[in-house]
Amino acid sequence: MRRFIHFVNSIGARPSISEGAPSYFAVDKDRSHESTVTLLKIDTTKPKRLDRWLDKVVAFSGSNFVLFLTIIVLLAWAFLGIEFASNTGWQVGISDAQAIINMVFDSFLVRQQLNAHTQAMVVACHLDSRATSHKRMLQNLARMEKPAQSQSRIAVPAVEFPQEDLLGRICNAVSASMGHVLTVIGYWICIGVWLAFGHHLGWSDSWFFFINSATSALMIFMLAVLANNRERHEKYLQECTNLVMAADTSLERLLREVTGDTLENEVATISAPEVGKVQRAINFYADLVGTLLGICLLTVVLVAWIVIGPIMLFDANWWLLIGTYAGLIGMNDGFVLRNLCNICNRQEDTQYDRRILEDKGLAAIIGGDSGDEETAQTTRLDVRFSIAMGNFCSHEYTVVAGVVVIIALILTASLMHWSELGQIICNVPPSIIESFFTLILITGHNIGDEQRRANLQIIYRSRLELISRVESWRA
Repeated sequence: MRRFIHFVNSIGARPSISEGAPSYFAVDKDRSHESTVTLLKIDTTKPKRLDRWLDKVVAFSGSNFVLFLTIIVLLAWAFLGIEFASNTGWQVGISDAQAIINMVFDSFLVRQQLNAHTQAMVVACHLDSRATSHKRMLQNLARMEKPAQSQSRIAVPAVEFPQEDLLGRICNAVSASMGHVLTVIGYWICIGVWLAFGHHLGWSDSWFFFINSATSALMIFMLAVLANNRERHEKYLQECTNLVMAADTSLERLLREVTGDTLENEVATISAPEVGKVQRAINFYADLVGTLLGICLLTVVLVAWIVIGPIMLFDANWWLLIGTYAGLIGMNDGFVLRNLCNICNRQEDTQYDRRILEDKGLAAIIGGDSGDEETAQTTRLDVRFSIAMGNFCSHEYTVVAGVVVIIALILTASLMHWSELGQIICNVPPSIIESFFTLILITGHNIGDEQRRANLQIIYRSRLELISRVESWRA
């Protein structure tokens, strides 16, 4: 009974994270030149084989191969439209393909986000754990007499993180253009143009299919780009993190060598964030979508849809059925994904901003500069507008509003006895809204990625500065 109560209370709650950085003690003086660590990786591999397998599948979904395959398929579909544009099957085909791809990618994107968030928080824990030891040893060092020959001004090397390859930079440019506020405005202008032609086309099914086909193709492309960007950016941030942790470890070894400190690094804990009931419900849904259970439920739905195909004689309603289901579920996933992205980014920003602020105090202990260098943040008007728009779209009550809209669409289709038009109504508005939220999601990811790179750069530079200053105490 206690386990059941604990399970109920833990639904949607985010656990606290406790990690102790490995302690690296000083080497022999004859080998002191070997105390510099050039590479250090934090292993967050999951213990369960199924989880590891699923993570590999998620990583593959964000590969360059999948991205280019998606582009080729979309181009092939577009060229086929020259001959079959008037055929309903051509339009319904892209809608159903988008529906299935959307459900799969939503699960993968949630898992990508949660994996990246866990990695970022574990890194923050390791930095906090080692920073406690750094502070203790720097205080001991400050009480020691500094060698006379090392009173000169300390030169801090200007170090930049490695540059991404050409393909990565091209993909970043495409992602930046898609996530730009002008692209979002242009998207809604296109929707307005489509609405303006509604009366001219008699609000026909073909008129609905026009926008449904366009948004379906756009969604497939955006999901592939987003998954690819997340996977590439996570690998790049892992490289940057390895450099930061290597510098952090080198600083620890150097301080232990100079001060003779032998105390282990303490365990650091990042407390679980407090969340309300609404946010917990959203978290629970996100956890469900991004876990193996969510993938299994998705498989059951697809199998059930295929099984009832012969019963419905594979008619238009059968083809629309999966699009209707995926459209409604996908719309909700769009709200949840944006909420999850914003929540994770805020928690990570809080931890890294605090680490940067406390690092200034570490430098001040031994007479370093504790100036007011701020975390590098872009303050352009379009970025501020994008952040404000993202905050609004990711609010928990916006997610609730999305659920209300979904219920309204279901009631409308029910009143129409789930006719072909009723199913189209459940397809088109969700597709339009979800495409918009995917654009916003790309924007949020781009902003979060830039912020994380800037924060890691500042932390890396602070470690190199401390290493340079501590070297002046070395005999």
